[in-house]
Amino acid sequence: MRLLGRIGPAAAPAVPALRALLDADERPVEHGSRRSVPDDDALCAAARRALSAVSGETI
Repeated sequence: MRLLGRIGPAAAPAVPALRALLDADERPVEHGSRRSVPDDDALCAAARRALSAVSGETI
């Protein structure tokens, strides 16, 4: 996701996937570990930054 932000608007095809990830109830992080919440927070933050950089949206 960090690379999507660097690519910028050319990565626009990834916008629906980024939105879907942020809108989903389930995240692709390991459940039940002590890192689950911090990993989820980091993943969501990276997705928001990428979405902002690619589409110009502010979330």
